[in-house]
Order: sequence, then C-alpha cells, then structure tokens
Amino acid sequence: MLVPLFGKIPRSKKRKRIKKVLVLIWSVDYFTHDIPNSLLAPSENEYDFDNFFRELKLISYPLISLTIDDRRALITCCKHYYPKAVIQLCLKHYLANINRVLTISNIQIKIRSKEKKLEKWLEDIRLTNTRPRSTRQAIKLINEIINLEFKYELLLDFQELMFSILQAKTFKQAKQRITSLEKYFLPKRLLMNFPKNQFRKIAKVYQGFRKDKPYLFNHLKYPHLHIPKTTNLIESYNSHLELRLSSIRGFESEKTARNYINAWIIKRRFSKLTCCRKHFKKLNGKSPLEHAGVDIKDIQWLKKCVR
Repeated sequence: MLVPLFGKIPRSKKRKRIKKVLVLIWSVDYFTHDIPNSLLAPSENEYDFDNFFRELKLISYPLISLTIDDRRALITCCKHYYPKAVIQLCLKHYLANINRVLTISNIQIKIRSKEKKLEKWLEDIRLTNTRPRSTRQAIKLINEIINLEFKYELLLDFQELMFSILQAKTFKQAKQRITSLEKYFLPKRLLMNFPKNQFRKIAKVYQGFRKDKPYLFNHLKYPHLHIPKTTNLIESYNSHLELRLSSIRGFESEKTARNYINAWIIKRRFSKLTCCRKHFKKLNGKSPLEHAGVDIKDIQWLKKCVR
C-alpha cells in the first residue's frame, strides 16, 4: 500500500541563501512501514508526480492500492504506471473538506457549549429543587439551542447524513445510505423553504461527492486488500520530520537539504520500530526494511549516507 503526503522544506531565515521552498513527495508501505521511494521537488506538479511513480515502477514496487488526499494529478500519474492500482481518497481529509464548505463547525461548537451549560443548570435545579434563576437560565438556553438547530437544520442534517455515509461499516450499508440521500433526503428538502445559500453549499458538496464516489468506498468494496481509509500513517512520519526541520530552521543549499532528507529517510528505514500499536504491534522489534524482506545484518547505513 502507498500513502503519499507532502511536506515542505523550510527556507533558511538566517542564511537566506535559498529563496525557494522544496517539497518532499514520499510514500510509506502500509504493511511494513517502509519508505520505498521519496523525491524532493520544486513544487507539487504533475511532472514530479510522474517522476515519482516512474521511479517506483523502476524498482518493481508491487503497488496494489494508493490512499491519497484530494490531488487529481496523483491519480492520473499513478494509473499511467499502475493501471490496476485501486485508488482510495483519505476520508479524514474529505470530511474536513465537507466541514469547510458547509461552514457550520462554529455553529456546532456553539450548540455543544450551550448544551453543557444547560446540563449544569439542570443539575443545579435538581440539587436545589427550586431556584427561579436556574429555571429561567435553563429555559433561555433551551430556546437558544432550538433556534440554532432550526436555523441550520438543513446543513446539520445533511452533514450528519454525509458523515454516516462515509463512516459506513460495509459497502452495502454505504450504498443504502447513498440511496436514502438521493431518493429521499434531497428531493424532500428541496421543496422546503430554506435559505438559498444553504442549498448552494449542499449542491457544491453533493456535486463533489458524485465525482469522487469511485474513490471513496474502495476500502469497503475490497476488504481483502486491507486498504487504509486515511493517510494517518504517513502523517505521523510527516510530523516526525517536521519536528526535525523546525530545529534546523533551513539549509545552506539545496544539496544540503537533499542530503539531510536522504540520510533521515535511510535512518528511518534501518531503525527498529518501537511505538506501533493495535494491529501494527507485531511490527515492533524489527526495522521497516526487515519487514520488507531485506537482510540488513551486514549493512552499515551510515556508510551509505557518506557515499
């Protein structure tokens, strides 16, 4: 499995010798946690994506599936070299994008905050039996919550239904919920009197969903492949690298940056895994390269970095 993510190499604020920012295009194997390929490029573009998959093909990496965030150029380049690869969009990024389009996260935060206050006032009323002020505050909070839920009912219900579709446990369940969305929810709500701007937001999300549907449920459609539905694995690698880079604060030259990133990746591939959890716990005690079937007993990776 391959899960690409992209992190930027920061420009040097102290030396100011490099004015451009390099982008790291890399991948992590889902089952072994190995890093089969990486590429430093000037930007995220189709040319460099194509080079990345070409190099991956040259080393005969058996790519079965690809879990990515929403970068269409990646799909095109991957299919060019691996036409049978199964593409899966990261559901975490996709759900975040739905939230961003609907713009109701702040409304949900307000509702949750008021519900917590309401629980506090109701507990106060229960303990003291009768307190007029507590009763008035509770009634006021209930009205405020009802008003918010009524005003944003369409968006809140649509978001809940979309989340239930994307978080379905089986492919059959996902299809049933999609049918409910298309045949019952949308036709019924279109006849109701809601603000037009809410309908526009829903139309934008739904149009994107119809276009992305072939890449959203492959982790359910092909359960035997054990396709990851998020890019969490490589995001953890990305966070480790960013911690290193934040302490360096940039590089003197592009060559220095390439050498450092290359050495860091080699070290990761040779280092024993120690913090894997859940179904990855069995990987602890061996390096990613060992899990990939490479005998590293007589290999000194530091010398490889010097070369």
